[in-house]
Amino acid sequence: MIAPGVDRVTQWVSQSARAPSAHNVQPARWRLAGAYLELWEDPTRWLAAGDPVGRDASIGLGMAWEGLRLAAGADGWQLGEPERDAAAYPPPPTPRRRARAALAPGAVADPLAAWVDSRRSCRQAFVAASADAEARLEAVFAAHAGIALRADGSALEGFAAAHQAASIDLLRDRSIGAELHAWLRLSRRHPLATRDGLDAACLGLSPLEALGGRVLMRPAVAAMVARLGLGGLLVDEARKTRTATAIAVLAVTDGVDDFEAGRRWYRFWLALAAAGFAAVPMSALVDTSRGRDALAALKAVPAGRRAVNVMRVGVAPAAPPASARLPAAELLEVAAKAA
Repeated sequence: MIAPGVDRVTQWVSQSARAPSAHNVQPARWRLAGAYLELWEDPTRWLAAGDPVGRDASIGLGMAWEGLRLAAGADGWQLGEPERDAAAYPPPPTPRRRARAALAPGAVADPLAAWVDSRRSCRQAFVAASADAEARLEAVFAAHAGIALRADGSALEGFAAAHQAASIDLLRDRSIGAELHAWLRLSRRHPLATRDGLDAACLGLSPLEALGGRVLMRPAVAAMVARLGLGGLLVDEARKTRTATAIAVLAVTDGVDDFEAGRRWYRFWLALAAAGFAAVPMSALVDTSRGRDALAALKAVPAGRRAVNVMRVGVAPAAPPASARLPAAELLEVAAKAA
């Protein structure tokens, strides 16, 4: 079998690393073994408090796999369908393989590959969409009906209120708060600010808000503020949600696992970028009992499907900030050739 060069694969890994992950933890690692490419999971980037069953981790790995497939395809190489490895949580203390597939020349580029660098999480308020933009958005939902459902516009206020309340619930949990705090990079002087996590720009925070966040988002402080009924000082989700052009409910049929859901979700998100839209997950709606109850009350998920996440979607800003990423050279290992 023909194998691609290491420099070429490193470029693909760099593009794959642009795929989103919870808290921007970037759990994917890669191993090139001849003509096979393997996806490995770094257990040090598992969110034990916020993601105890590994749902977010598996989704993020599926997104990374799809990102690599798109990058390879744009370069004329085909990454086959993944041979999957079983993975229970908690993970072992050392990296583990999650999938592998053969690489072969001759692929045709997927148009979505051109939008990897444009896709962003937009946590700011959105501007109103034009009629033409609305038509493009409807087409995206129609093309990705296997993962994304557009919620009825009359339910927007319900989603806004439910997500606000659920987000404050998360702050009351000190273990989850501590985990989030560990991945915040609210100072440019933070030693990991250019590598991973959530910085002020990507969170939509002004310098003054970032300064306040460094104090108020300390786990004990955030939990106390939330318990005192002052969570609105820390969470401004409802106002921003009300500006959304649409609410996307990510939901798959019962036979689709989280890894495959991640692949489909990433393609939908890239299609949004191609149509001129940005989005941000409203994860508290699936991560808390209050949020899940709200989804049930809103009848957001039809029978036979399960919720993966929810996103608010709106017109992409002119220059949204790009979140930090680890260097591709650190993410790729090349297996030694057999003697």
